[in-house]
Amino acid sequence: MVQQDNQPTRKPFVTVPVHDDEDQQELLRGALVILQKKEGYRFSVDPILLTAFMEINQGDRVLDLGTGTGVMPIILANRNAAKDAAYTGLEIMETMADMARRSVQANRFENRIQIQLGDIREIKQFMAPDSYDVVISNPPYIPFDAGNVNPDDLKAIARHEVLVTLPDIVGAARHVLKSRGRAYFVYPVYRLIDLVALCREHNLEPRQIQFVHANQASSAKLVLVEAVRDAGTELKVLRPIIVYNMEGGYTEEVAEILNEHDTLE
Repeated sequence: MVQQDNQPTRKPFVTVPVHDDEDQQELLRGALVILQKKEGYRFSVDPILLTAFMEINQGDRVLDLGTGTGVMPIILANRNAAKDAAYTGLEIMETMADMARRSVQANRFENRIQIQLGDIREIKQFMAPDSYDVVISNPPYIPFDAGNVNPDDLKAIARHEVLVTLPDIVGAARHVLKSRGRAYFVYPVYRLIDLVALCREHNLEPRQIQFVHANQASSAKLVLVEAVRDAGTELKVLRPIIVYNMEGGYTEEVAEILNEHDTLE
């Protein structure tokens, strides 16, 4: 289900403050720019693959649970296919939310993307039920009590279930999604059963999954999942994504998704 559509011609970036511990990461051959920390948490290819897996339609209201630096809403807002879709990025950490807001401003998407500071665990207190067509998320995936927690706070919260757990994410998705609304997740394969079980518990039926392999010789490490609220039981397993060819470069499919951007971690 990897989808690509032509990217619109971009206007010049707006100059925004960049702190000494930050840099600006260009994406899609310089069509977009994202602020992130020089050290510590930096976004990877995972959320970019998830944006290519999603179906976003005209007029959709889209909520990113745990938006981080805002990379997914910014990539999606740059598409031609759904110019009037509106995006909200919900983020619990003020540092990340501030970077996301400046990235939105730099890309001139203030009229399309709103960054909101808030706690996913308390979403029922500030977001109405049945209010979004699409929910997207790249959730933390390491249980807090499993192994060593990264000492970098931003990395720890992005990767470990320190502040928000998978049940919190799926429950929040169910709360805000309209009937027949779509939820999209990228998650490690070893926790796929946890994700599927939680989705079904919250009446979000997995409808499409796509495994992601580092190369043709490796087993899948990631999975992309689409779940639909109030849907019937009919699951499609799509052709897998192979990220790297045997020479170590991106495959044609992934290079197209990344638009030949090759400096991601």
